[in-house]
Amino acid sequence: MCILSVLLPFVFMPIVLPMVVLMANRKRLMDNPDARKTQKRPVAVMGGTVIMLVICITSIILNLFYNISNLFPAMCVMMILYIFGMLDDNIGLSWQFKLGMQIFVILLLFFGGNYGINSLYGMFGIYSMPMWCACLLTVFVGLLLLNAVNFADGIDGLASGLGVLASLTMGYWNLRHGFVTQALQSFTVVGVMASFFLYNVFSKRYKMYMGDSGSLVLGLFLFLSICQDPYYLADDAFIVDSYFLSFIIALFSAMLFDSVRVVIMRALKGNSPFEPDRSHLHHAYVDAGMSHLLATIKIVLNNLAVIAVWYFTAKAELSEVLQLAIVLSVGVVFIWVPYFMLEYLKNKSVDRYILITRRCRRRSEVLNSFSSLIQRLVDGRRRQTHIAK
Repeated sequence: MCILSVLLPFVFMPIVLPMVVLMANRKRLMDNPDARKTQKRPVAVMGGTVIMLVICITSIILNLFYNISNLFPAMCVMMILYIFGMLDDNIGLSWQFKLGMQIFVILLLFFGGNYGINSLYGMFGIYSMPMWCACLLTVFVGLLLLNAVNFADGIDGLASGLGVLASLTMGYWNLRHGFVTQALQSFTVVGVMASFFLYNVFSKRYKMYMGDSGSLVLGLFLFLSICQDPYYLADDAFIVDSYFLSFIIALFSAMLFDSVRVVIMRALKGNSPFEPDRSHLHHAYVDAGMSHLLATIKIVLNNLAVIAVWYFTAKAELSEVLQLAIVLSVGVVFIWVPYFMLEYLKNKSVDRYILITRRCRRRSEVLNSFSSLIQRLVDGRRRQTHIAK
């Protein structure tokens, strides 16, 4: 079933996405170039519609073979978030309204669907907490993750690539602990994000951006994946996974650490945390000569390195507090240090920065030759669809 949940999106994505691209082009639902963006031409920005459709189709088919109907209330809440994301993509919404909408959706899940974080899983001796405290923690974590995914959606493939890594790892964790339904949900996201990644990164004919609607849906899916009770297996056997908190931090380290740094830097400059700029790690990599694909690969590998450190510290059975400190330190090294190094070289050592940019451009050119092969496979040899003027 897990293999089927990964493969089904690869069947439906090539059917759904080209039709949505055609509609976006005809209705002028496009993301246009500006001074902050790296694109040179308008690109369809209805990725959330494609992602939502493929997730719904895949979930309905999976339900024929394995009962996952308990996920459907969460899917309804996700549809609310998707609609507001589409409104933001097309008419623009204030950040205050978007923040309120996100809090509303998280509270719906907490009180209406029992999706919440009500424990620190043994960290600092906390195994349970009052409802008001669990509610505040759930809202905080939900807002952090939703906006971290949204921040990561700044270059081609980054949000979907990190989504694949996080969902694949979380799917394995769910299977290991006996949560089959949650595992199917995670592996469905793996298939949807991996198939969307191919079109977002490699396609020219059917290129599409995820948009706020897509990043919010992905963020909510990732949030839901960490909102199960880690104390009970499917057969009600009691377990304690005291490394779960540091696991979550490692799992989303690239998005979380970069978002925290960006928010702090914007606050220090007196700007709104939600005001877009080019202070993300992926922007620093692109400015240093990396292609979007190379920057995405590097950030995903950095995230994978933090997960690997978590795994080996868990195997070594270190104390929970020591493991958490190591994961936080490694996250800073892999996510914060590269940004500040590049900024320092750009401002203080221009010659070394130029050497780095040349090296990055050469590596990007090698990847581009590989990308052209995949692009022909993704776009195929079909005649390009006529776009009405």
